[in-house]
Amino acid sequence: MQLTTVGRAIWKGASQGARLAEAGAGDPDVQERLRKVKLVKALREGKRRWEEIQELLGISRATYYRWERALREKGLAGLKPKSRRPKRTRGKVQWKPELLVRVEVLRRENPTWGRWPIWLTLRKEGFSVSERTVGRILAYLEGSGRVESVASFLARRGRGKGRGRPRRPYARRKPRGYQPQAPGDLVQVDTLMVSLGPGEVVRHFSAVDLFTRYALGEVHSRATARLAGEFLSRLVAQAPFPIRAVQVDGGSEFMAEFEVACQGLGIALFVLPPRSPRLNGHVERLQRTFREEFYTRPLPTRVSELQVELNAYLDYYNRRRPHVALGGLAPLEFLAKIREGSVP
Repeated sequence: MQLTTVGRAIWKGASQGARLAEAGAGDPDVQERLRKVKLVKALREGKRRWEEIQELLGISRATYYRWERALREKGLAGLKPKSRRPKRTRGKVQWKPELLVRVEVLRRENPTWGRWPIWLTLRKEGFSVSERTVGRILAYLEGSGRVESVASFLARRGRGKGRGRPRRPYARRKPRGYQPQAPGDLVQVDTLMVSLGPGEVVRHFSAVDLFTRYALGEVHSRATARLAGEFLSRLVAQAPFPIRAVQVDGGSEFMAEFEVACQGLGIALFVLPPRSPRLNGHVERLQRTFREEFYTRPLPTRVSELQVELNAYLDYYNRRRPHVALGGLAPLEFLAKIREGSVP
């Protein structure tokens, strides 16, 4: 009887291959990649073109060959998705001492200021700094206990409960399933900050009716609740249909006087949950249109002159600009067809 032995190196290599093959056996990503590799092989044997394979499986030729080589060399372990963490990450940022001290002083003098008014003040004082950097500095100062957060300051001063959110006596959440069925059933309102040049910043109020896409806008040097209330009153006066409900985010400009204006006009006020701008998607899309079509042209920096230009653009927007969602019609054209009964 003759016995044969397996060389140590061969046995070691075989066992290592088995371990590599088992390494990704339970990983759903690995199994999905393995399935696609096998399908590509079968399709290629059937003389299918790469264009068809890519459209069918969503895998490019380069990706297939990369996965196939990794499978051949490393087994299933080679199909495991690699980490997408950047090889180089941003280290700790050090700010100039004078900038850090100035931000701290401004916040202490104005405990309810966020990053935007502090950034604007710094720009006027000659500091070259971005608004995001100011936000990072404020987060560092609050985290280290050098300044108090706005929320805790408001709570300590008795402005609201819990996290310091001011009370909303009239606003409420939009009822589940509420959908606009006619013009004016729901109008979304929001503000947009626009920089017209160094130190020239305006706040743009936007409103859009969800049913007809009819839009209105105003520019001001600030965004306050009083100005928001006045904007709402003008919207009600100018809109070619009655407005029954308005939806806003939790910004302070949509509290106080704005809430009183809604109640006085008999308009329902719906406020969004925190950190959910997607629920105000129509007005967010409108503001993107303002940025791309209106604010890319040469414009005056005086608010009164800028409003004249904006009114002319809004007249074009509501009367002649085609909208995909309205079948190529402008908002007022769509509204006219609704009243004629030619739109189902």
